[in-house]
Amino acid sequence: MSIQRFGKWDFRAVEPASAARALDRLKEQGAPAEPERAAVVVLLREAPLRVFLLRHPAKEPFALPVLDRADLPGIGVRERWTHLDMDGSGGRVVNGRGATRGVQYGFPGGRHKPDDPDVAMTGVRAVEEETGAMVALQRAWARWVTPEYEPVRFDSWIYVATLAEGFQPRIRVREPEYATWIGPEQAVCQYGGQMSMPEATTLAELSRYSTVGEVFASAEQRDMSPILPRVNLREGTASIVLPGEEGYPAHALASA
Repeated sequence: MSIQRFGKWDFRAVEPASAARALDRLKEQGAPAEPERAAVVVLLREAPLRVFLLRHPAKEPFALPVLDRADLPGIGVRERWTHLDMDGSGGRVVNGRGATRGVQYGFPGGRHKPDDPDVAMTGVRAVEEETGAMVALQRAWARWVTPEYEPVRFDSWIYVATLAEGFQPRIRVREPEYATWIGPEQAVCQYGGQMSMPEATTLAELSRYSTVGEVFASAEQRDMSPILPRVNLREGTASIVLPGEEGYPAHALASA
């Protein structure tokens, strides 16, 4: 995975002060938290290619894309991590009383449960619980592991899937407050700043394809090695680096 930027979102830029705080927190913590298994499912339909997008109250995504300062003059760059202070440049909606609250865009998914046969069935179950729909075909797309500095971590499998004939997804549980079918490129361009890095990156990748068939054919060739983002903090600059890339730290505290 080599995506650096998409539209106005920079997937790799990091505020050095934020990076330093995250690494200091890990040093104080002593050891990374053990990641839990989880699954996220990107439901697809055509034509043209569309994904089923949900909006939730803000949770705990990791590695939020940074907004280019040039796009919002005078507004600070968003922090990339949860549990750190964030400015008001995005990710908020206004309720009927004029107050703002954080929101997050994403896809059906959840933690692996003991009675799930495997993590793939975790995704199938999550789709049924959240949307009332049944998955017809599903393929693994990527596997992301939450960075070591986060206190809550997941080993998240991202799947692409189609729905069984006759099923239309809907909001079935209390938490999602909005749902829509939207093109992958439009979704990441419009809402990329309110998504986790894995989900936004997946949408950027899916924007290269025109049909569900093309996506599934590509899924058959995907490398499912875990993607563990780490921070490269050197000489006053910081960036997110992925396995196999130049400058990938040997371990989480290499630059702390």
